[in-house]
Amino acid sequence: MSDSPIPPPERALVSSPDADAPGPQSTRFERVLGALRLAMPLVQRLLPLLDGNVGSAVSNLMNPHPTSLPSPPPVNLLPIEDGLSELQAEHRDLCTQVVQQNESLKRVEDQLELASQAADRNAVALQECTSELQTIGNKMDALKAAGRKANLITLTALVLLALSFALNVLILWHFRYFLP
Repeated sequence: MSDSPIPPPERALVSSPDADAPGPQSTRFERVLGALRLAMPLVQRLLPLLDGNVGSAVSNLMNPHPTSLPSPPPVNLLPIEDGLSELQAEHRDLCTQVVQQNESLKRVEDQLELASQAADRNAVALQECTSELQTIGNKMDALKAAGRKANLITLTALVLLALSFALNVLILWHFRYFLP
């Protein structure tokens, strides 16, 4: 695909006066607009004639063209450039502060992650300790039950021993006549 448009066959033989001139070719519409731009100041000066103001039309023609007005004095841009350089320096400082704050936030985030992991490990260890305590509690309950049974057996043995002693005393008292 080429950059220049291909002319239709009926126009290929017609040569335009601008075709031999180097540079960009303008369309008819652009040429008409250019001519209107050139004629506009003159038309603006002659428009008061339509209203019947001949004097203002003549004075408009006598006045210098607005394009020939003196150019404005040069503007001193040095204070603006100084202010701009100060703003750029402040912007650089703010950028470095933002970078430092981002690094600080990253360190805090890493520390929070480590603290979260430590809390998770502590929670797991606490659950293990709780389960071990429950196991020990269950064993203690079993030992208490065994201790109660042992106490009951011991109490029964003591009662039987006391009964045996009392019977022995009673028998000895009954047989005291038979003993010398």
